[in-house]
Amino acid sequence: KQWYQRRVAITAGGQMTGWMTYGSKKHDSAEKTVTSILPVLHKTIDQITPLIDADAMAFSNYLVAQKMPAANEEETARKQEALEEALLTIIHVPMKIMELGCSCWAPLEDLSTNYNASLKSDLQVAIKCIETGIWGAYKTVMINLDDVLNDKTKQEIAAKARKLLETSELMSSRILAALEK
Repeated sequence: KQWYQRRVAITAGGQMTGWMTYGSKKHDSAEKTVTSILPVLHKTIDQITPLIDADAMAFSNYLVAQKMPAANEEETARKQEALEEALLTIIHVPMKIMELGCSCWAPLEDLSTNYNASLKSDLQVAIKCIETGIWGAYKTVMINLDDVLNDKTKQEIAAKARKLLETSELMSSRILAALEK
């Protein structure tokens, strides 16, 4: 799952900007900001990494559920239940990616006001990549929601995913605009 690996690298881009600002006499004024955001970004990377395996396991469970017999009503019901459970697990992974990505916006906004200016483009790329990663995760959620049978669950997940996407778009635009000033 290369896209999860890219998200780790993308978050690391924001972290790199922090590390290359931290400890520089020229950027002493940024040290307090940087030391508060680096642990947050590092924690996010640590939380994203295991999702790579979780995604593979979720898809494997879905494939197993697809192969379940459906010769009678009882088997069909069990199969549908297993497929629904597997789909919800598959959806959970990109939802978690969206949540983790959104958790980076406040620290990155703080960093955008006080950082090593020679790393401006690195910070801008990290911001656009996080936004794009969240957009990609949103698309994955929405595609998989098509097969979820429980309408209430489907609506709740779709609403939450839309809110995370909107937050991402807003924060990305706001931070990038601030960096251009």
